[in-house]
Amino acid sequence: MSHRCVLLIARNHGLETLKVLLDNKKFEVLVVFTHELNPKSYDPQQKQRIDFDDFVQVTSANNIPLITIDKKAELFKLEDFCLKSEYDFLISISWRFLINPAVFKKANIGSINLHRGDLPKYAGIEPIRRALQNNEKEIVVCSHHITENYDEGEVLCKVMHQANYNTQKTLLENVERLKEEITPYFPQLTIKSLEMLITKYEK
Repeated sequence: MSHRCVLLIARNHGLETLKVLLDNKKFEVLVVFTHELNPKSYDPQQKQRIDFDDFVQVTSANNIPLITIDKKAELFKLEDFCLKSEYDFLISISWRFLINPAVFKKANIGSINLHRGDLPKYAGIEPIRRALQNNEKEIVVCSHHITENYDEGEVLCKVMHQANYNTQKTLLENVERLKEEITPYFPQLTIKSLEMLITKYEK
């Protein structure tokens, strides 16, 4: 039996996790929610995300609904779908908004978020940049239970990655390099976390 998943994902690490889940017969992706537009924080005009067409292509090829949410006022789309559906897991990666407890608590087995920072130390935005500014030698990727507040749930799994800060590059260049280097950890940690929750659920 495959376990039904609702995905709230964006960016390349979200897309790569989607691809891995689609290749794993243990899991069925019911729907993908994503952000079509860049956040206002660094793009006041909110142009379309450069990876959005990739999300369209992957979901279309696999006959999976793709629903976009770019404003808090659009969160009703997520709530309407989830409150009418049965699902085992809710998975969040680079999701911008707090999730209604009625949505994440409805998952039969569990709801998880993936975060590219050591929790609770680097909860919140820009965790890689902050870690480098604090001269951390390792970057941490965590999976954790979703709660009513950002990045506060119990940590399930974590993986460490050497920062290898290049002093010949800018801080931003080091951050962008590390984002690419740690992308493969996201699908790995997602699968590991889901399997841990399934084992606990079945006991």
